[in-house]
Amino acid sequence: MASEFAVEIVTPDNTFYKENAEMIIVRTTEGDRGILKNHRPLVTGIATGTLRIKKDGKFREAEISGGFMNVEKEKIVIVTESAKWL
Repeated sequence: MASEFAVEIVTPDNTFYKENAEMIIVRTTEGDRGILKNHRPLVTGIATGTLRIKKDGKFREAEISGGFMNVEKEKIVIVTESAKWL
């Protein structure tokens, strides 16, 4: 089983997602990034686009509208203006 880490996606209206994940792929202002558990700490801008969350070996996609991402070894927090499942 792959290592999991906490992922939280927050919008002004609600907490869109708050669960564990095996991996996320997100479009930053510098290009796409894949994040796994124990990634080096990082704070980066998020571009409008598709966010992919891998859990239980399957990807789920959401549309997000820019924002910021804070990556720690055991947790990722994404703050975005809006998010919806595709």
